[in-house]
Amino acid sequence: MIRAFRAEMAGIFRDRQVLMIVVLALAIYGLIYPAPYRPELLRVVPVVAVDLDGGESAREVLRRIDASESVTLAARLTDMAAADRAVQSRDAYGIVLIPQGFERDLLSGRPSPIAVYGDASYFLVYQKVLSGMAIPVRQMGATIAAGRLMAGQQLDAETATALASPAQLVEVPLFNPSGGYATYVLPAAFVLILHQTMAMGLALVAVRRRPSPAPVARQLAGRGLAWLVIYAALLPLFLVALPRAYGLPWLGDLRLVAALGLPFVLATGLMAQLIAALLKRTEVIQPVLLAMGLPLFFLSGFSWPIEAIPPALQAIAAAIPATPMIDAYTQLASMGATGPELATAIRHLWILAALFGLGAALAARSARPSQG
Repeated sequence: MIRAFRAEMAGIFRDRQVLMIVVLALAIYGLIYPAPYRPELLRVVPVVAVDLDGGESAREVLRRIDASESVTLAARLTDMAAADRAVQSRDAYGIVLIPQGFERDLLSGRPSPIAVYGDASYFLVYQKVLSGMAIPVRQMGATIAAGRLMAGQQLDAETATALASPAQLVEVPLFNPSGGYATYVLPAAFVLILHQTMAMGLALVAVRRRPSPAPVARQLAGRGLAWLVIYAALLPLFLVALPRAYGLPWLGDLRLVAALGLPFVLATGLMAQLIAALLKRTEVIQPVLLAMGLPLFFLSGFSWPIEAIPPALQAIAAAIPATPMIDAYTQLASMGATGPELATAIRHLWILAALFGLGAALAARSARPSQG
């Protein structure tokens, strides 16, 4: 066991390629990957206005839109063709169209529709454009409705406002106070990065390892101990220190990080041993594990709800250690989950570790050179 431990440590730290994947790649990802998401929220997305009415009410609508923190009015154009060109050239990501006769219809008490167009090819930008323009328009609509009630029924301002907007929506973003993209995506991305770099690095060590006559169980135990020693430093750095450094919410407990990290490291490392035994060649392992990254991103359940994934793909995702780890770590870090609430995920990871360990042991025994 001690010999296997030393051999595994040497295989990781003396192989430059493996060392770069296991240690350096984590450092690079940790510094570079979160950087674009530091602002958390998209703000002042440029939009253009086409005002075919030119009345005072139209100018008030545009003033309210421009005052929104989500969008900024980049230009006021005279026709839809010019506005469409601005969106096509990415000078703007949305259009608000105020039709001719807007002021007249308002004064006559008739509906006065305003058209809002958003560039849906950028989903996050599209959401910001719609909310940044639709909310001010609705607010002005409520103000106009209240004014009509005050004028027509001689109501006071408070009563008229209550009648115009009888139900007030109060939004409370649980577990993501800022509603930011970084808070949503980075915890899961950190786990996925750890999983992929660990799997690739340890699989490369395994495929380059010389056969040993030592008992397979002792070899796997020694290697597992080496992984735990290395990742006892890397996991807290990547899953605790780094999120705090980037200002992400952290409601977790270090003991629960350890309770999740222990089976996660073993399951991922043993999976890497099995992959190495099956693929056998460095030039095959690298592209296969690289190609797994994007499917794992979509199967893990944070880019698309796991409930909406077909059952067959859910079964595949459940066999990957990153899937239960992402779910459990997100609950722990962002939602303050307790031990009993994480018990299912911890048990899932231990089952994967046992299954991959059994598979790796059988593969190692079958690959052992015959004696005699």
